Order: sequence, then structure tokens, then C-alpha cells
Amino acid sequence: MSQVDRKLAWTPPPRPEWVASVNAEAECMDIRGVIPLDEASLLRAAMRKTGLSDFGGDEWLPHFRFILNAMEEEADFNLMGRITARAHLLNILEGRLQIEDTYKKHPEIDDEVIKQPMFIIGQGRSGTSVLQNILSSDPHNKELTCWEAMFPAPPPEALTYETDPRIALTDQFIQQWVRINPATGSVHEWTGKIPVECVQIFSYSFLSQWFILLGQITSYVDYMLKADWRPAYAYHKRVLKLLQWKNPKGHWLLKSPTYMPYLPMLLETYPDAMLVWPHRDPVKAVASVTSLAGNRNWVTSDNPRITGYEQYSDPERVSSMLEQVIDWLEDGTVPREKVCNVHYADIVDKPLETMEHIYAYFSRELTPEGRASMAAYIESNPRDARPAHRYSIGSNETVDRERQIFKRYTEYFHISLED
Repeated sequence: MSQVDRKLAWTPPPRPEWVASVNAEAECMDIRGVIPLDEASLLRAAMRKTGLSDFGGDEWLPHFRFILNAMEEEADFNLMGRITARAHLLNILEGRLQIEDTYKKHPEIDDEVIKQPMFIIGQGRSGTSVLQNILSSDPHNKELTCWEAMFPAPPPEALTYETDPRIALTDQFIQQWVRINPATGSVHEWTGKIPVECVQIFSYSFLSQWFILLGQITSYVDYMLKADWRPAYAYHKRVLKLLQWKNPKGHWLLKSPTYMPYLPMLLETYPDAMLVWPHRDPVKAVASVTSLAGNRNWVTSDNPRITGYEQYSDPERVSSMLEQVIDWLEDGTVPREKVCNVHYADIVDKPLETMEHIYAYFSRELTPEGRASMAAYIESNPRDARPAHRYSIGSNETVDRERQIFKRYTEYFHISLED
């Protein structure tokens, strides 16, 4: 089974009856006309909903326009896919308007300091989520939750942080994907309170893998790799300042595999950043991403192409990304002392000891309260609490070939290989 065959071997799960019925209604209507995804319609609707008109600078507009064009040309939306794409695009536009309005009313927010943020980097499906969830349970860390990322303004407040009505709204909004395709719930957890990747706040700059979740737009993957991400990182910092303004809490704890190609820009924006890099058998991880891609694209299209995730599912591209970071470590572009390396097997088999190692590496105090909170989280959140994510790693021939592709990376970090 080659990488191509692995994609071909993926088969979509049965649709819920209500989803199939709704999508079938598209046969009697012009869904592009009924659910427009053009720039003017989206901007007009976002401004009408918020009563605002200032989106800030215009560096995001070329990215926004590219996404819209790619969606029309490539996404092959069904009815539910087009509905959810428009809903998410409007939410992002409305969020940007509200962020800019809040800064206009309170320019002092820009005086906030983001001190020693911790970024979980690494290959997708390598244990980054479980690492983030455990570290987030330490009350001295400030995680980015899904509801904050999706509805950042008005800024969350400490007194109402746990009861904010946006939590329930986010639950309903984000779990729509699981209602459309229940298999996505075994691939990843989707709730309002769960810590999320930074792709959601990068979306306000319209440079983000988040848009790959909205539709299968392959051309956008290469577009992002060629883009200048400095303005996106600057806006990322702008959003973090707003979120901590009325709810200060320790160090930011952030996560995304999309940092990897842009680590120098990350460190340029956050010079005192702490980077945690979990390592897992990369063959296992790319196979998992293939399954993720299929299930996500099945949410939005009746013809899922298992595409849009090549940066994380194609072995040659993944290997190139990982080796680029090794080169940066070798030549000092990314200082070695900035990166704490941990292994997936240790996160699973001895999670608390692994967290202690991370704190010690960065000379951060792990308080008794923090340690107890992480231990309680580990005990109450076993992996088997969610449905198992089942996928094929591939034939022996495929695995052997990909082992060679990843040889430099696996030997460099002494990574244990999985069956």
C-alpha cells in the first residue's frame, strides 16, 4: 500500500440520515446563489451583524480573496459544506471587526506583555493535543480555549470566565461537524472549553490551516508556504493581548503543528518563547493525518479527495519540514536551548514525569497545586474515554519506504518506531 493507495483505501463512513436528506435538497436549487461566498456578500453581512466597518489593516485581504476563489474552484461543496463554510467565514470576519473595535476603544490593551509563552510544536498527530491538555490543567498556564478563539471579543473576564455564555454557543457551533460526520469525534475532540490550536486565531489574518477544515482547497496549502507570515504572527500577538487583558493567568500555553515551517518568525515575534517538541514515529503520524483528512472533507463534500493536508500527510513534504528544523538547530537559527524534546511514548506511558521534565528544562517552577492538577487530569481523562481513532499504517513495503524517508529525523532524535 503506497501513500496514494493509503488515500484510496480510505472509505467514507455512512452519513446520518438527516445529513443525507439535507444535502439531497441541493439537487433542486442553485446552492451558489442561495449561499454566496463572494467577498462583497460576506463583508456586507459581517458589517451588518456587528454594526462595525473597520477591519484594521488590509494585509489580510489578498489571503481572504485567495481562499474564496479556491473554495469556488476546488472545494466541491455539498449543501451542508457550503452552509458551514459561510457560517465560519462570517464568524471570523465578525471577530476581526470586534477585535479592532475593542482596541479602538481601549488602546491600552496594546501595553499588555506576553511573557515567556510556551509553544507546543511538531508533526501533526504526534501527541501535541494530549500534551497540551495535560499542561493546560496546571492553573499557572493560560491555554487558548476554543470559545475564546472563536469569539474573542468582548475580552473574556476572570469573574465570568467559567460561565461565559459563549462556551455553550461554541459547543453548539463547533460540534456541528461531529453531528454531520460522527467519525470526526474519534479523530479529534470538539468542545467549547477544550484547548485548541492557534490555527483558529491565525484565521483572523486569513493565513491559517483552519480554512483547510472548511473545504478541500489544495492550492491554499502551497499559497500559505509562500506567504509572509510576519503580519499574521503580529496579529496573533494582538489577539493574545486582548484575551489576557481582563483574565491574566500565568504563561500562555499554545499549540499548532503549523508553526514548524515558520519557527524563525515565531521567535522573532516572541523572543522569549519556550518550544516543546513531541516526537513520534512519523509514519504512524502521517497515516493518522490521512484518516483525519478524509473524515474532515467528508463533512463538506460528497466527493472527498483526501487533499489539503499534504504538508502533514505526504512523507516527502513532512520529512522536508522536519529536516528544515534540524538544520535550523544545527546552524543556530533556532537556538537549541529554546527547544525541549519529548517523546510520544513517554507522554503516554509516564505523562507526569514528562511534564516534570519540561518544567525543569525551562527552569520553571512546578507548584504542588500544578502537579496535583495535572495528576488529576491524567487520572480522569484516559484515552479510551473517546472512541478509538482507527486507521491503517499501510503495508510493510510502504512502511519500509517511509522509514527511509524519515531516517534522518528518527535517528537524530532516537525515536521509537511503532508497529
